[in-house]
Amino acid sequence: MITSANIKEKLGHGVTPQEFMESMNHRYRATLDQWHELFTWDDHDREALAPLKDNTSLRCAVLAGDWCGDVHRSLGPVLEVMKEADIPVELFIMEKHDDLMGHFLTMGGRSVPKVIVTNPGGDVLFTWGPRPAYIQEPMTEFKRQNYAPDDPQAEEAKKAAYEGIHARYGKDSGYQKLVVYELTNQLLQL
Repeated sequence: MITSANIKEKLGHGVTPQEFMESMNHRYRATLDQWHELFTWDDHDREALAPLKDNTSLRCAVLAGDWCGDVHRSLGPVLEVMKEADIPVELFIMEKHDDLMGHFLTMGGRSVPKVIVTNPGGDVLFTWGPRPAYIQEPMTEFKRQNYAPDDPQAEEAKKAAYEGIHARYGKDSGYQKLVVYELTNQLLQL
C-alpha cells in the first residue's frame, strides 16, 4: 500500500529521465533543455555530495508533468544533483500515477516536480518541491489567505502570487543555486 511514508510498491515502475524527456511534447522539451543547458557546477559545491557516492541505499522518485514550467526549470538541477550523488532516479508522470500524486500534495494542490528520496524499502526520507522555498513564498502567502472559492479577490491574488513566483525565478539561471542548495542540505542530513 502506498502512503506518504512508504512508496515501495511504486519503486521500479517509473521511467528513466531519458524516457521522460523523449516522451515530452517537443516545445516543452525545448524549454526544459534550455534551462538545463544553463546548469553548471561552477556556482555549486559539487564536492559536498561526494560522501553520498558510497551510500547505495538512496533512491529518487520524481513526480513530473511535461507541461509544467517548474519542471522545465528545476528538473535539470535535480537530475544533476542526483547524478553527482550517484542516486538512481525514476520519474512518474503525475497524470499516470494519480495514486502516488495524491500522497504528495503541496498545500493541498497537485504541484510538480515533487522529488521523493527513499531508501530501497521505499521509506520516504524527505521530499522537495515543487520549487525552492524562496520562490514558493508568494504561493504560500496566497494559500495562507484561505480565500473562499467564490471570493472575487481570489483570482487576482492568485495571479499576483504567480507574478511573484516568476519574478523570483528571474530571467537567468541564478535560481538553480537554490535547488542545488536545498537538495544538497537535505541529502547530507540523511
